[in-house]
Amino acid sequence: MTIKQKVLFLEAPNKEVLQHFEQLFECIYYELSTVEQCIHDFQHRFHDIEAIYCGWPGFAPLGGFKGKLIDFAPKNLKIVTTCSIGYDHFDVEAMAAKGIVLTNSPSTMAYDAVAELVLYNTIASFRNFKIYEQNFSKDRYTQTGMLTKSLVAAKFDQEKGVAVSTPLLGSSYGKSCCQRANSSPRNHHAVIVGFGNIGQSIATRLHSVGMIIHYVKRKRLSDEEEQKLGVPITYHKTLSDTTEFADLVVIACPGTPMTRHMVDKKLIDKMAKQFRIINVGRGSVIDEVALVDGLKSGKVLFAGLDVFEEEPHVHPELLDRQDVVLTPHIGSASTENYNFTAINCLENIEAVLLNFDRPLTRVI
Repeated sequence: MTIKQKVLFLEAPNKEVLQHFEQLFECIYYELSTVEQCIHDFQHRFHDIEAIYCGWPGFAPLGGFKGKLIDFAPKNLKIVTTCSIGYDHFDVEAMAAKGIVLTNSPSTMAYDAVAELVLYNTIASFRNFKIYEQNFSKDRYTQTGMLTKSLVAAKFDQEKGVAVSTPLLGSSYGKSCCQRANSSPRNHHAVIVGFGNIGQSIATRLHSVGMIIHYVKRKRLSDEEEQKLGVPITYHKTLSDTTEFADLVVIACPGTPMTRHMVDKKLIDKMAKQFRIINVGRGSVIDEVALVDGLKSGKVLFAGLDVFEEEPHVHPELLDRQDVVLTPHIGSASTENYNFTAINCLENIEAVLLNFDRPLTRVI
């Protein structure tokens, strides 16, 4: 009887994706609790595992696959896979030193899904859709015209982030909401920070609704790369270089020591106009205390956040505001992408454990 190699799953893919894989390997499903418990299990229950399927959250709830988790990793561990594109929760150098392969899951479906979320938030931010949605009420506003007219005359409580209105009979054209313009995104300036595959997908979506696209990146794209995108774009070396004209800032860059608190009080105060901000990159890029202050002052008109500075915790003063849209890190979360990345990870594990001559989506 052949002994199957063991694979540890921190998240279970859909059953139909697993059918073939379970015939090849012994699959062990595990729920993380603490670093200490995980180390104990690595040394005893899972001492002979050869691969780890992280799925999406992976070891992030324990601070990432770093430090003692790598030091005490099973001695026969050959490969760790993650369904995400980003891999900042992994200590790449420490894994390389122990000969552990790390693979991620680049996916055009992920790029598109994140860009769609940005487009959704962009339109909502210029048209004030959340304020309208939040103020429909069976107790106060039961007629569309009544709500529209009331919100044209309403004020916006910046401190609490809610509309303050008095019900008015009749109807009105929705030219504004709480004395804020209901604007089209067209001809407004969007600044995208981080211009890899996701940033470029965002650019094409925002260009499709008529926005003027700027991008911030450590190194400018080549002329050929800019032309290939098929969208007029303007390069800026730093976000600070765009403060005179930015109407919308989209964060799509990784979280690094260099990008930490790139958006802080100093930058917000420097903005020449009221602006909107969307973050689908990493939460650490925005100083959320400064963001809350910016919302309260009215300098920041809208925030759409899919990632958070202290994730999984959310700054309490971002909750229940009508000028903020919060989503729980689901930018790339589509069923199609979930299955695609699962298959990618499983194929990477097969290639390493069974010595297949197959390319890997390899980080190290």
